[in-house]
Amino acid sequence: MLQKLWNKCQKCGCDKAESSEKLCESCKEKRREFWSDIKKIVGVGGAAFLVLIVGGKLTKNK
Repeated sequence: MLQKLWNKCQKCGCDKAESSEKLCESCKEKRREFWSDIKKIVGVGGAAFLVLIVGGKLTKNK
């Protein structure tokens, strides 16, 4: 009984969790996808912000 509770996924509650994170493979994959999407959004937003700053400085100097 305790072993069954110990191996449950913390996110979805299935019995497939076998890692120290206590997440099953599908929940781990969803988390990886979420963080990769966040990194992409931040990267695109940061690049656009830098373009605006550099573009603004170039037009002020002329």
